[in-house]
Amino acid sequence: MSKVVAYGICLYKKTDEKIYILLCKSVKSSHRWGALKGVALEDEQPQDTAIREFEEESSIKIEKKYLEKLFFQENISKDIGIYLVNYDNISDIEQYFQDDILFDRYLSSENSMVKFFDIKNLPLIKKKQYKIIENISEYLKGNSYA
Repeated sequence: MSKVVAYGICLYKKTDEKIYILLCKSVKSSHRWGALKGVALEDEQPQDTAIREFEEESSIKIEKKYLEKLFFQENISKDIGIYLVNYDNISDIEQYFQDDILFDRYLSSENSMVKFFDIKNLPLIKKKQYKIIENISEYLKGNSYA
């Protein structure tokens, strides 16, 4: 039996002073957060899985050309791959959020909340995604123009 692999997107935005990443809290989790992602369908390419799952969970359409660096975390039961996408590349992105929280009307039934967090003040992260979110944060800090 092959190992399950899930792919998703970490939308990030930079201001003059801070860097934020978009995370979700599933309805099954009381306090841990993670990236918007899901399991690849049979014969589905990683980029296509990431785009499909992100749209299913947020209603936000991402074009493949905006997928940036891929981060990967191997786990015992499910490996996770997350692509970075810059908030500024998505047209009309502001319509989906109020106060950095995804409007409920765009929220999938899988998640109780989707919101942006300052990478210097992240919530508790799901164990299967802890290292990948840490690597994404370090990468963004190192490549920041802020």
